[in-house]
Amino acid sequence: AASLMCSRATYGDNASIVECADILDDSSRLRCYDELAADISAAAEPARSQQNGIAINLSAARQDRAPAQVEDARPDFISERVQTQSKVADSRFVIIPYHRNYLLPLTYNSNINEEAWNIAYPDTGMDKAEVKFQISMKAIMWQNLFGTDIDLWGAYTQTNWMQAYNTDASSPFRETNYEPEAILSMPNDWYFLGLHNTRLDLSFNHQSNGTSEPLSRSWNRIIASALFERDNFALITSAWYRIPERSKDDDNPDIDRFMGHGQLQGEWKWSHYTFGFTFRNNLRKNNKGAIQLDWTFPISKRFTGYVQYFNGYGESLIDYDESSNRIGIGVSLTDPF
Repeated sequence: AASLMCSRATYGDNASIVECADILDDSSRLRCYDELAADISAAAEPARSQQNGIAINLSAARQDRAPAQVEDARPDFISERVQTQSKVADSRFVIIPYHRNYLLPLTYNSNINEEAWNIAYPDTGMDKAEVKFQISMKAIMWQNLFGTDIDLWGAYTQTNWMQAYNTDASSPFRETNYEPEAILSMPNDWYFLGLHNTRLDLSFNHQSNGTSEPLSRSWNRIIASALFERDNFALITSAWYRIPERSKDDDNPDIDRFMGHGQLQGEWKWSHYTFGFTFRNNLRKNNKGAIQLDWTFPISKRFTGYVQYFNGYGESLIDYDESSNRIGIGVSLTDPF
């Protein structure tokens, strides 16, 4: 019975799994297995610790190198946004933002165009306070045109000015500008004065306010644009050519004198804030132009606060030859560019 009850202690430190198996008593055999497993684990601990140390050192080394690698590979912030959009742009029914989408529930214009207003609403005054909002979207129509890197996009932008607080005139939409556009876009990799030219666009642009004479305004343009980026700064340079119209059909023949032939748009991102500008000038002796300043700031996960200031000609088509001085506050749903 004593031999049947022997444990791993009988075999000393050299016991093996075979020797444990020879023990007939169940509890003694189980205790032998447990002691053998404990010895094996203790013997392996130094090697395991050394391996863990090597793994930790390798991980730390990778972390030391990672920031430089990520920094080198990080795209400019507009290009990064475009790359994200491009992942879904070729999917069916996908529509993505184009220009900024925003709502300004309160704007104030100290220099209103009462002449145009009195034609439409001769019996009521025009308020200096308005609601202004814009929707803008685009969708890809033909990707890799004829096997090239050129993509064809369709875009639509609509900007609205509403006399929401003018109850005497039943709070009408004072002006709506409709702007469909067809855009040929191609990536580029060219550097100029430290800026990275990442995109070239050529578009056909129609803009009109959809009203009849004498308030009808419209024009058609061919627009060439180039996007330049550097870190958190982006700049779009645009030049356009107005497609001529027959004089009897042209309801704003002098629009070039006020809108010029091009513009500059810039955006700088700092932390969670963005600062932007749009600048136009007719480059004539009478020097008519416009500037718009934009500031966005975080207010929630879905929206950003938005302040817009505009001064000059051409804020809307009905005001193309009238200077506006407007400031507004609201929310921005998407970023421009």
